[in-house]
Amino acid sequence: MKAKHLLAAAGLSGAAYFGAGTYFYDLAMKRGDKFFLQDNPNLPMGTSGTAEEQADRQAKVSQWVETTPKKNMEMLSFDGLQLKGTAFLQEGGSHGWMIMVHGYMADQKAMYPFAREFYQFGFNILTIDCRGCGSSEGEYTTMGWYDRLDVKEWAEAIVRYDSDSEIVLFGISMGGTTVMMTAGEELPENVKCIVEDCGYTSIHDILAFQLKQIFKLPEFPLMNAASTVANLRAGYHLKEASAVKQLAKNKRPIMFIHGDQDAFVPYEMLAEVYAATDAPKESLTVVGAAHGMAYESDPETYVANVMNFIVKNIL
Repeated sequence: MKAKHLLAAAGLSGAAYFGAGTYFYDLAMKRGDKFFLQDNPNLPMGTSGTAEEQADRQAKVSQWVETTPKKNMEMLSFDGLQLKGTAFLQEGGSHGWMIMVHGYMADQKAMYPFAREFYQFGFNILTIDCRGCGSSEGEYTTMGWYDRLDVKEWAEAIVRYDSDSEIVLFGISMGGTTVMMTAGEELPENVKCIVEDCGYTSIHDILAFQLKQIFKLPEFPLMNAASTVANLRAGYHLKEASAVKQLAKNKRPIMFIHGDQDAFVPYEMLAEVYAATDAPKESLTVVGAAHGMAYESDPETYVANVMNFIVKNIL
């Protein structure tokens, strides 16, 4: 009788383990609105400036999107997902390219202000919808891990289109982590340098941080359970999906950007990712900037530093 009770308890414990892991995995990874992003005190509310200034900036971006020559792009991922993007093309032609990668549960439209900004320097800009986001297929995000292979494929597609292309990878938040993870792959020589803004060290680290911040729950055992579910469903463990480990293999110049008031992807992660690579590197801390707000907090400094870095490494 005692043995039966022990077996029943073990079965219940196992069911609870997988149930909790499945709930948290779906909560974090499944496509759709996320309640924990609503009114989150660690995320900036809207954009900086007055309502009039915000409207003016948005109008300028919208006009640029409407009037700039562009081409809808499609790509089939390694695991059969149809991925979508938009190429904003220089009218006079250019071999300069930037692949821009958006943040968590956003889409390529979030990168349009950056696209407009850097287009003026003569780059063709490719904005993409990551898997599980925007118009791309996929019911789940991989928070950068499989996206790293997608970005590699996008870069290879550009090289097929333009064999003389010189490519910059550029990403914000989850997109920043994506390009850091991409840095560890075998990439075309055409990829010259990488710029990441407020990316996290690993999927495990950022989810454990948010678990504590939002839900006031400890890392163990829920993160273990979520990692087990991730491995069963998607084929990878959460600790495996590490920008730090990928950066150890990086050979390309990379620039790291972070706001020192970032409480969503903690500012302290900047030091860890910066230390992870021995490649040529620079960092920019934007004082007073919250998560994803480094550009809006000080656009002149932001653009000047990014362009100085790119010019040094693409010419």
